[in-house]
Amino acid sequence: MGTVEPTVAPQDLPGATSYRGQHMIDLPVDDAAWLRYKGISYWLSPTVDHNAEVVCWVYLLSDPDLELTCDIYDETGQRLQLGRANDGDLQPWVISLKQEVSSNGAVSWQDTVPGTSLTFRLNYRGSVAVKDVVVPVDFGQPVAQALGGRKLYFRLSDQPLAFTWLTEQDRQRPENKTPLIYLHGYEDPDTGLETIGTRLPPIALTRQRISEAWRTAKATGYFDPAVFPNVPAASDEATRTGMALAVAGLDETTVVQELTAGGRLVVLRDMAGAFTYRFVPAPAHCRPGLVLVEHYRLTSLPARYGGGRTIKTFSLLPGERTSIRISTYKRSTESLQKTSSILDSVTDETESEFGRTVSSEQSNQANAGKTFEYRAEAEAQGQANWGWGSASAKVSGGVSGSSNSAREELTKNISNAVSQNTARASAKRDVQIDTSLDVKLEQGEEQAVDRTLENINTSRTLNFVFRQMNQEYVTLLHLVDVRVAFFNGHAESRDEVALTDLDRLLADCVEPGSVPAVRKQVLDALRGITDHEGRARPEIVRPAGADENGPFQIDTTLTSAYTTPDGREHTVSGIIVGVGQQVLRTDGVVVDSFLGEGDALDAYSMGLQEQAVRARQLDNDRQEAENERLRLALQLVQKGDAAAVGLYQRLFPIPQVVNQIDHAAVSTTPLPLPSDEPTPGGTSNGTAAAPAL
Repeated sequence: MGTVEPTVAPQDLPGATSYRGQHMIDLPVDDAAWLRYKGISYWLSPTVDHNAEVVCWVYLLSDPDLELTCDIYDETGQRLQLGRANDGDLQPWVISLKQEVSSNGAVSWQDTVPGTSLTFRLNYRGSVAVKDVVVPVDFGQPVAQALGGRKLYFRLSDQPLAFTWLTEQDRQRPENKTPLIYLHGYEDPDTGLETIGTRLPPIALTRQRISEAWRTAKATGYFDPAVFPNVPAASDEATRTGMALAVAGLDETTVVQELTAGGRLVVLRDMAGAFTYRFVPAPAHCRPGLVLVEHYRLTSLPARYGGGRTIKTFSLLPGERTSIRISTYKRSTESLQKTSSILDSVTDETESEFGRTVSSEQSNQANAGKTFEYRAEAEAQGQANWGWGSASAKVSGGVSGSSNSAREELTKNISNAVSQNTARASAKRDVQIDTSLDVKLEQGEEQAVDRTLENINTSRTLNFVFRQMNQEYVTLLHLVDVRVAFFNGHAESRDEVALTDLDRLLADCVEPGSVPAVRKQVLDALRGITDHEGRARPEIVRPAGADENGPFQIDTTLTSAYTTPDGREHTVSGIIVGVGQQVLRTDGVVVDSFLGEGDALDAYSMGLQEQAVRARQLDNDRQEAENERLRLALQLVQKGDAAAVGLYQRLFPIPQVVNQIDHAAVSTTPLPLPSDEPTPGGTSNGTAAAPAL
């Protein structure tokens, strides 16, 4: 990647970028602490008694003090007439599925139960203010074909609650009430998996049912919640259209295979609001749990800026001249997307790529599936899912130690994802140096700078080194908020609250005697949060009022400071749990030049150069002496010293200027007079004679 050397002024640095994300951490809660209700589970035997395909046995299993009752209705609303049978100590009900009929002497069997579905209404004898548990089962095929020769079991037993609203429903019943019952779910005898009571059991999830629901979804954007429980109901036409477009590339065969193999289709929105899809494994059990929902920010701060890798070197021979062109990597929309980085830009592409990288870093695929199950809703946007952490009660340090272990895993995953994202973007940020006179332009926009370089040296080569400039970034992962949720692995069970409503949440899902201990567990997990330097930061949790025993809240005004390598201090909200440093290439270029060590001249040429230099030095010395004489004259004039001026004139006399006439005839012999003898000093006509030159 290269090094980062000099540091520039803060005002020259790019601004910070920030991304938001959520991370969920399971809290270990003792199984005995959960509220329990009388739950009904049901299952269908996998084996078929071919000797009795005309009937189905319905077994009602319950405690002796609660005798379970059941009424069964076909899809027309008619109540079925049930018979009784003996099976050891059990007295199962019998559904007659077929009857023998004769016509014209021919005997055949005819279905006695119309349609493909049955509705079971269950309660127990002597219940007071207890609503029937209604179990509609659509088998996706004729009832006689689905149930012939099989055994259907319904069992009423103590089960940990599946929904927190059960407690509120129980509170609203009159005082003289009997135990509340609810539908816990379907137990698959083949796999042992539980399907929550609000979802379609595997026995009803036939290929035909899936195909019909998928064709409807593709055509209208409506996803049947019985078949696609992780695809939320769209509240408007735009949302339905967006979800339909997201799955437009899926074919029916793939969907059928995934769902019959135990997968579930999830359609969700990313940070930019665009819909996407994926298949996740179906939850295995309906086990209650408490979850810390932690909100993080990933802030990238620019630090030092300096020269990095060498991208071009070239030389100019003595007296040579050339032209160069420097072209940056910003040439097209596609290349801009590839060169975008979460460190210096906030774009849909960078966030989507970063989210995919974080998801791939999760080592536990079951936790990865829980992440999408928890946030499978169409309106969930603005917060990225950064994984699910498992807090083990066996970790040293108790609950706080186990939750911090999960946070360390998150910090590692985020650091790896940032490094991968930065390396990918930086590798695409190429700067090209062309030393030819004619360069073809690429299709699309190109940013280029032309330069003309000349080597004025006559004996040495001039060398140029072009280095791409690097920008160092410091990434801070800081925890800004925490919420608490009840979650049993199915999205329908999620009950997420702020810390101020923790007491209400615990009252709805935990036994009254266990509430103080579980409450302390949650607060200890939050008070035990450590920052990137290993220091405990209990101040993130504070009382919501004056009462220390009252509700607590997260201090969203808490800040943390960090000093970057260039000496500047930055303050961010919340608690800094992870710090990283990355170096990213930029489109800046720095150029260094140096002369070659070898001379390109022989001894004679070197002598000529030395004499030329000596002559120039003599000329410079002569000119400097003349300048000194003129300065001396100015000083004497300014002082007004006449004697010194006279001395100066004698030392430096002004040279006489003599005008000469080229080609003038000069003679010392006088011309003869035309008449009388010449007389000295005059002429015969009395005019004065001109003096001889």
